[in-house]
Amino acid sequence: MLKSQAQNVDEHNESGKAYPSLRKFCLAHQEIIEPLLLFCMHGIRMRDIRCCGMVLRLFISLVPEFSSKGNPTGSDAQGAGGAVDASRISPELASAVREYISSDVMRACVTSFHEPYFVDVQKELASLIATIVVYYSPITPTPVNVLLALPNVNPAELERLNAYVPKPASHTRQQRAIVMEFLKDFKGVSVSEMGKLSKTGVDHSSSGRSKRTGRSKMAQGFMTSAPATSDAAGRKRAEAAGGRATPDNDGLEGISNLFEG
Repeated sequence: MLKSQAQNVDEHNESGKAYPSLRKFCLAHQEIIEPLLLFCMHGIRMRDIRCCGMVLRLFISLVPEFSSKGNPTGSDAQGAGGAVDASRISPELASAVREYISSDVMRACVTSFHEPYFVDVQKELASLIATIVVYYSPITPTPVNVLLALPNVNPAELERLNAYVPKPASHTRQQRAIVMEFLKDFKGVSVSEMGKLSKTGVDHSSSGRSKRTGRSKMAQGFMTSAPATSDAAGRKRAEAAGGRATPDNDGLEGISNLFEG
């Protein structure tokens, strides 16, 4: 049975029909790609670092698929016999996906980049932002407009990405570094930095050292005088040894009398 199925597949392939991969089939159909992109966009805001990282890497691989270079049109989009390849993404669908990624996905990336929870995936977030800009900015102004709408940003830093537009797949680390510099005022601090609390009960001296204003319970016990019962016991032992106990002595005088001749 398996042999007959393999023969049927070979016959179909010999007939000239193209069988796209599952990835290309999903990307080429609007009823499939729309809910997938919506789910992945929410994955960028999902408070699960592993899931968020996987979704970001997926988006980085999807962005080139909807660019003009990754989506040939005209004669390049035709298969054998002049028929349109069903695995090719239509220009209308590619335009709609580009606008969605350039607006909603871009805003989700900037929001997560700003939150301290996503500090471990900031590099992946910056990589996705850079990928969107270098692939889509020659086609649509939406990604650049979204980033420039942020407060306290330097447009000159973002313009440095224009050098990578001719070859968007090259020097990805440099592209990421540019985005990290562009969004430096939005970078979320790490959890360890957030946990630094102001110390209470510390007296800072001029030398830079700190001294505790309060003593521990054990230290306070050593600083207090001996109980009255121990003083009475010391006077009795001193009198028994022939010494004279005075009300004002500290108990050591009786002990020293033991060594007198």
